[in-house]
Amino acid sequence: MKLRILASSILLVCAIAPAFAGTHTLLPQQAGDMVPTVLIAHATPKATTIATPATGVHVERQPVSISWPLAHNAPLQPIPQAFTRSSREYWTDVSASELHQGIRLPLSAPGAIIRLSPSDRIGGRLHPTNMRLQLGRQSLPVDKAASQIADAQSLHAAGMDVPDASVVIRLKSELGSGLATLQAPAASGRYVVHVFEPESTLSVRARADRDDLLLGHRVHVRVAMQDGDRPIPLIAAGGFLRAPDGTTTLLDYHRQVDGSFTVDAMPTTISSTPGLWEIHSFTVGDDAAGNEVRRDTTTVFAAATPDARLDGVAETRRATDQGIDITLGVKAANSSRYAVSGVLYGRDTGTGKLVPAAYAQSAAWLPSGDGQLVLHYDPASLHGIGAPYELHDLRLQDQPAISLVERRALAMRFDSP
Repeated sequence: MKLRILASSILLVCAIAPAFAGTHTLLPQQAGDMVPTVLIAHATPKATTIATPATGVHVERQPVSISWPLAHNAPLQPIPQAFTRSSREYWTDVSASELHQGIRLPLSAPGAIIRLSPSDRIGGRLHPTNMRLQLGRQSLPVDKAASQIADAQSLHAAGMDVPDASVVIRLKSELGSGLATLQAPAASGRYVVHVFEPESTLSVRARADRDDLLLGHRVHVRVAMQDGDRPIPLIAAGGFLRAPDGTTTLLDYHRQVDGSFTVDAMPTTISSTPGLWEIHSFTVGDDAAGNEVRRDTTTVFAAATPDARLDGVAETRRATDQGIDITLGVKAANSSRYAVSGVLYGRDTGTGKLVPAAYAQSAAWLPSGDGQLVLHYDPASLHGIGAPYELHDLRLQDQPAISLVERRALAMRFDSP
């Protein structure tokens, strides 16, 4: 009798299991999503370039899958916020002859910190006792104008990676602010002069509209100055786009009616070096008294070659451990190790609200062509939630290239696995 009951139960489970499976189409692309339309194959397959013994780099071929529960009140951000940095500093590149004559450094607040670093092999060590600073009616040797001085040895000991022969000077607060002139009669070669004004209320911020994009797409950046919380119109702005391999492209900035400037940048070529792209912006404004204020700022973003994409179809089913499996189709232009990740949302069984339940990621080596990756959410992650479900922050990455090739804030909805 017990054997009959057991056999019946097994048959019942087998009969019910297919009913839990479902095939779904991913939701249409939304504003802010990043979805490739055309795939680009690398000129040289990464499998050959990266996995060769000469490089000494190992690319894992074994598939990996992870899942862990999330707090139902976790403050998740489905659309990543672009990098934003507020700047109270600027840089200038000068020659020895310019330093002999004296370089102009506008200072908007007392207590400015000035760093001089040689930028070529013949850039010599500068001694504060042999340098002179003029600010207003005051003209002093730099060692008398400074409240603190640090040489390269001291900076290295503090953990700063600066060229040898660098020197940092903090000006005395009682000297005030205004247009300073710095002279170094013993200078040789070229130098980078960095001015940081920690006490200034005037800053410039460059804000990009996204933190990553695909080659051939644009990033839009707004550059604005403010005095504390009050917007200040900029007089001028310029800058360039810097690729990870160091190549640069000049950018065309456009003045806006509110006094800010905007610029669009579009990486179009694959960088020979992996890393982030940078937009360097150089600005000029003025303070309430009409004195010049200079600020430089940088914003960064990732640009990926669209060598893979999701094929737009997902299959859901109840896993053997009673978790949920979501199988996603992948179209790849190159053989590589790809990873997919996403956050599963469900209805809280207590409140009925849609809440985050679990994060999962899966990675495997896929040949070029059509492949699949499976997100597995274990049973522990599903405790306290039920249908309907939603898949948020779905991402596809090319791991050896360290690039994100697709991202969807809301990818799909389904009632049951």
